Amino acid sequence: MLSFEKYRRQMIDVTITLLPLLAMAWYYYGPRVLILAAVSVLSAVAADYICLLMQGKRRWEKYDFSAAIAGLTFVLMLPASAPYWLAVFGAVFAVVVVRHPFGGCYNTMFNPGITAYAFAVLCWNGLVTKYPAALTELPLTASVEVPLYNSPAYQLMLGGSNNLQWLDALLGNFYGPMGTTCIAVLLCCGLYLIFRKTIMWQVPVASLAIVAAAAWFFPRINGSRMVSVLMELTSGVMLFAILFAASLDNGEIRTSSGKWMYGIILGGFIVLFRQLSNIEVVTPFVIIIMNTIDHRCDAYAGRIFTGFRLAGKGLGKLWKLCIGKIGGKITALPK
Repeated sequence: MLSFEKYRRQMIDVTITLLPLLAMAWYYYGPRVLILAAVSVLSAVAADYICLLMQGKRRWEKYDFSAAIAGLTFVLMLPASAPYWLAVFGAVFAVVVVRHPFGGCYNTMFNPGITAYAFAVLCWNGLVTKYPAALTELPLTASVEVPLYNSPAYQLMLGGSNNLQWLDALLGNFYGPMGTTCIAVLLCCGLYLIFRKTIMWQVPVASLAIVAAAAWFFPRINGSRMVSVLMELTSGVMLFAILFAASLDNGEIRTSSGKWMYGIILGGFIVLFRQLSNIEVVTPFVIIIMNTIDHRCDAYAGRIFTGFRLAGKGLGKLWKLCIGKIGGKITALPK
């Protein structure tokens, strides 16, 4: 488990990196996203305080603003056209159902924002996976009457084609969740979190490499392999969820080999779910599964390493035995 000091620094770093994503969403869709974010964060904080009162506490733990982070994480994965009530429900669900039953503060088993988003996808798929076009000024009304579109993740699921360009992907100029499409900003945030040692860098490197390799060798679209890789890496909430949920160091994985193992399993499950399921958004569900086995990744990696070491020793002995027999036969030949 993390020390509280490291957990506090982690919360500060995550907040710092979430704010640029919120600013980019504001740029693309207007002030409505700020109201959505405020509604979600305030709902999460209010629900958190009510839960504390029910536990006989009258104040938050010092420097604990993880409830606000859960609300902001959840809302950034929504479309900018999402109704306000959905932001309220998701934030309250993240705190009341996911966060506090497992102890609250830094004792949560599942990431609250990611789990709330997965629940919203199951219950209101049409609201969560339809998106307005970028650079569309959305009204501040409760319901938004603008054209909504499917994301590249939907095209991948159907095996169609898409002309997504690298520049559009880097700048976030395509249909998707309001806080997860600007890949350039996401990569900068990821580098900052790696530099600050807030996230385990092995996890995004391993998982994204596996997703990219699968996209290259087993494309799901009728297009070039490079477009397949681009779409698989940038569509949906995958990159955002890996950086801000799956890669966060929760103290459960202690060895470097265990972190690599976690990333490999994560990437493998994402590829498997994308290839076999009819679900547009799979990464949050994979992360929920990974939250239940992350504490075993050190042991998995250790056993695999031991197996490779024993296999190497066995092959070495077999090689020496074969060389010895060949040498003996050569020596026995008549001169």
